[in-house]
Amino acid sequence: MDHIFHQPQFGENWFTFPNLYTRFVNEFPSGSKFVEVGCWKGKSVSYWAVEIANSGKSITIDAVDTWKGSPDEEPHQNDVYVKTGRLYALFLSNISPVSNIINPVRLPSVDASALYKDSSLDVVFIDAGHSYNDVKADIHAWLPKVKSGGYLAGHDYPWSHNDDVKRAVDELLSPIEVTEGCWVYRKP
Repeated sequence: MDHIFHQPQFGENWFTFPNLYTRFVNEFPSGSKFVEVGCWKGKSVSYWAVEIANSGKSITIDAVDTWKGSPDEEPHQNDVYVKTGRLYALFLSNISPVSNIINPVRLPSVDASALYKDSSLDVVFIDAGHSYNDVKADIHAWLPKVKSGGYLAGHDYPWSHNDDVKRAVDELLSPIEVTEGCWVYRKP
C-alpha cells in the first residue's frame, strides 16, 4: 500500500518521526497494540497504519484525541476545522483507507487511559497537550498501561516554542533515547 500522509488534506507538516514508527512496527509482532495520543488530522497515525498494512502483521492502533485542538496552542485554535467543529470528520476521512487498523477514541488523554488495563499496551506515543502539566499528566496516566519491554514515547523533545515537554520528560523518565525530535522510553 502506498503512503497517503503526503496528501494536502493532512495539513501541517508536523510529522518528523517516520523512522521511529517504522521501527515500532518492525520490532513488535502480530497481536500487538499501539496507541497514539494526539492525532490532529491523522498524518502520523496514517503513516503508522500503512506501515502495519505493508508489514502483513495484525497490529491495531487506538487514536486518542478530542479533535478540538489544544486550547493553549494558537495554530490549533485558529485552524478552520477546529473553528467549524469539523476536525474529527476530516480525521475520519483522512484515515479511511486504513480505518481497519485505526480505532478512534474521542476522549481527553487522561480519561482515555482509564480504558486500558495496566501492562496491556506495546507502544504509547504521546503528542497531545505540550504544557508541562499536560505532559506530566500524560506520562503518569499512560506509563502504567505499557507492558514491560514496551515503549512510552512522545514528540517535541525539545519543542522550539518552550521547554515544557523536555522538562516534564526529564523529571519523570530515565534513561531516554532522543530521535527525530522525539523522546523514547523503554519500560523495564
